[in-house]
Amino acid sequence: MPTAPEPGPLDAPGPIEALHHISLTVSDLATSVPWYTHTLGLGVIGDQQHDDGRTVVLAPTSGAFVILLQEHKAHEGAGFSEHRPGLDHLSFRVESVDALERWRAHFDEIGVDHQALRQEQFGAVLIFRDPDRIQLELFVDPRA
Repeated sequence: MPTAPEPGPLDAPGPIEALHHISLTVSDLATSVPWYTHTLGLGVIGDQQHDDGRTVVLAPTSGAFVILLQEHKAHEGAGFSEHRPGLDHLSFRVESVDALERWRAHFDEIGVDHQALRQEQFGAVLIFRDPDRIQLELFVDPRA
């Protein structure tokens, strides 16, 4: 198994500017696409069939990030688990605790199950899950 490099000064060829996109494997695009668009207000900006399945591309109107929802023909049938190597959860930044409260009310209104809003060491968080049980969060930095 390869060893990790020793921590040290940044020697990358240049700075990484931002997260561009994240790609999530889902079990059923017919369920997940409407959930992400209705629940999070994301718009569909692309839809592509490919040899291995289908990809639907979503983004907020701000264009701040992109989410790819992937449905693979070779789906193994196992559900999501943050206890396996890979994705643990995905967190979206919002501007304030008031914004978290508005999101909580929105989730209650449309029937999205969520945990209670929590104040953590690193900020306030509202945790919920998508139709495949992928953990998602809305997060406020403590300096907000």
